[in-house]
Amino acid sequence: MKETELSGYRKKILILTTEFPPGPGGIGNHAYNLSDFLNRSKIEVKVITASDFTDESAEKKFDEKQNYRVIRFKRYDSRIRTYRERLKIISEEVSSENFTHIIFSGRFSLYASLFLKKFKDKIKFLAIAHGGDINAGNITEKYFITKALKQMDLIIPVSEYSKTKLPSGISDSKIKVIHNGFNFEKMDTLILRNKPEIKDKLTLVSVGTVWPRKGHHNVLKAFEEILKVYPEVKYNIAGRLADLSKVKEYFDDKNLKDHLNIAGQVTNEELHNILRDSDIFILLSESQSSGDFEGFGIAVLEANHFGLPAIGSRNSGLEDAIKNGVSGILVDPKNTKEICNAITEIKNNYPFYSEGARKWSASHHWSEIIKSYINEIEKIN
Repeated sequence: MKETELSGYRKKILILTTEFPPGPGGIGNHAYNLSDFLNRSKIEVKVITASDFTDESAEKKFDEKQNYRVIRFKRYDSRIRTYRERLKIISEEVSSENFTHIIFSGRFSLYASLFLKKFKDKIKFLAIAHGGDINAGNITEKYFITKALKQMDLIIPVSEYSKTKLPSGISDSKIKVIHNGFNFEKMDTLILRNKPEIKDKLTLVSVGTVWPRKGHHNVLKAFEEILKVYPEVKYNIAGRLADLSKVKEYFDDKNLKDHLNIAGQVTNEELHNILRDSDIFILLSESQSSGDFEGFGIAVLEANHFGLPAIGSRNSGLEDAIKNGVSGILVDPKNTKEICNAITEIKNNYPFYSEGARKWSASHHWSEIIKSYINEIEKIN
């Protein structure tokens, strides 16, 4: 796909993020593609990031492949020391380089922006609003997040739903929704397939960290009804096994053993194979009492690229990730009948939904999404 290039564009951008590959996480996926496509667009980029759920050798190998510098925080036994050292690194980098913009992504990054207020006379501040990072349940955390967001020159929610979770009192002129995007490395070489129909032996798939917000338990709760219609159904679950509290009873259920493939955290190649072997993507996310919610759902678009229609939750950021009735269907994640009807609707009209999914994902590739970012960055020059 053609990259965005703006001749003569002189910007130096620091991206401060709480996640970054090769570690997992949607915030990291977003930060990586934003960094990569800004760099491809001839904009100078530097990344400072936390780094969890990966090892140092993998980080080093990954960072050496990038055309921009990545600085990774260390984590110490003392939480106080950990955050003190992080703030020291950030302050030193901002003081020593002539950044024109800083993009804050993730909750710690928002907190860190409060310590950089003295630089605001020469640097533009932008915040990415994902999900729980902007919607803390704790009153103290909410106060500091609100304070951080109100000092931003621009706030970019990744979905209309994320926008509704922003604190009140922020001028609408400072808010611009830019949908999340997807990108597979060497995506032009990926082997895709055309599946004209689904037989009764269908395969569902969910991709994402297994924990309550992702709603794997909602899919599993519906399995009793799904099995009545599709007795040979398979369910692939790919993602880090972080919190099994709501799914353990189903994982241990002997009656479901032959229907579940719990793959855990997988490589990109393994993920591609799982998607190729699946028929319908399903993500029945639900908001948490802590304030955490599904901001968008990049995995939906990745599955769409493979021709998989998606079933996702209403009243979440998935409303922006799924074009209802075209690339998939939105449902009440607690309504078993709706879930089963959605599966049947997609199965009976699979070519229509599969083609709709492919076209929808193409419009959300990062080579298109980055144009909106560059346009907004230019506006606050």
